[in-house]
Amino acid sequence: MYKIMKQNPPETFQSLLKYEYKPGQTQKFLARVGMNFRWPFSMPEYLRRDAFIKIADVDLEFEDEVRFNMIFFYNALDRGEFVGHEDKWVTVNDQKVIEYGEEYSDDQLNSVFEIMPNAIQLPVDQTRLPQSKPTKMVIAQRTNNGDDHKVRVV
Repeated sequence: MYKIMKQNPPETFQSLLKYEYKPGQTQKFLARVGMNFRWPFSMPEYLRRDAFIKIADVDLEFEDEVRFNMIFFYNALDRGEFVGHEDKWVTVNDQKVIEYGEEYSDDQLNSVFEIMPNAIQLPVDQTRLPQSKPTKMVIAQRTNNGDDHKVRVV
């Protein structure tokens, strides 16, 4: 179920430009990850963008280790390394699996960060990733005579 056989092609300078918001980030990113870098197939696009930005920003070394741990997690997920742990959360630090278990509470997570500040914890079952609630849009319009407003929530 979680073993993904598909593999993305190696990234190119051109394919990474979509993530760049400051000139030179693509070169910095490729210098850090290598020219044969491939995004893990299962890694969501928003996490790819986040990883690119943090890894390309050489000044934030702490941030890159967190993102390298994320890339490690998704590569391992794609290789099927978490089979048998589908109902667990995986803690990763220094690009190694530290443990499988339940989702940490905020206090537990703070304790982990004291010992391993670059650690991440993600669910093997990606449907358990935290999701933003759907947003609502409010449309306000003047009524025909212009003296009042009509509000509609979509």
